[in-house]
Amino acid sequence: MTIATYNKLKTEIKRELIEEFITPILSEIKDPEGSYKVEFVNSVLRIANEKTIYRYHPKEFLRILQS
Repeated sequence: MTIATYNKLKTEIKRELIEEFITPILSEIKDPEGSYKVEFVNSVLRIANEKTIYRYHPKEFLRILQS
């Protein structure tokens, strides 16, 4: 058996293992809470990328909590 044949067999076996065993296992794993709506994900990402307009000041934060 030549090295080229060995490498080809090894690559084929890896591909078959992935297709037969790993892919079905991964496709069955789902988020227990379900999937998020695309609109919700897009809005969260948009808000996360916006520049903040507020600055955090500990004294102001405590004042807001106490009132």
